[in-house]
Amino acid sequence: MSYPEYQADLQRIHESEVYGRAVFATAARLARSPARKKKWLALKALEELTLKRYLDYMEATHQQVVEPRGWAARGYAEGAVLGLMPWRLAMKLVRDATVPFQDKFLRLKQHAEGSDLAFFTYVYAHEKAIEAFARKELAHDAESLRAVERLLAS
Repeated sequence: MSYPEYQADLQRIHESEVYGRAVFATAARLARSPARKKKWLALKALEELTLKRYLDYMEATHQQVVEPRGWAARGYAEGAVLGLMPWRLAMKLVRDATVPFQDKFLRLKQHAEGSDLAFFTYVYAHEKAIEAFARKELAHDAESLRAVERLLAS
């Protein structure tokens, strides 16, 4: 696959997963409600699964992995803020934070062919699942984790 932004978009997956894992782990540690802690941990598990799939993809395609600098630290700091703020505001921020990542991941999916298509379809779907979770939480939908859990089970 080759297009001008390919390497940057591919690196953005790595950055996103390292960042998201740190955000959701920190928010879970600070959660007072067991139900909310469970939700943060489900999001963290999705980020960990996606990171593993990314690293497996990079190895299988013989591409160099560049560790993202500063993304974990940024995630820990922002996760602390997210974990302490009112839930509704936190969900708005989570929802809105998915948009720039979705743009990059959709571009990867649209340019993918053959065996790459399944991987990039998953990467895009995982970001959409996080957005769906936040939207459903804002709508007080008891099934807010459905898309996340479906990806974790696949």
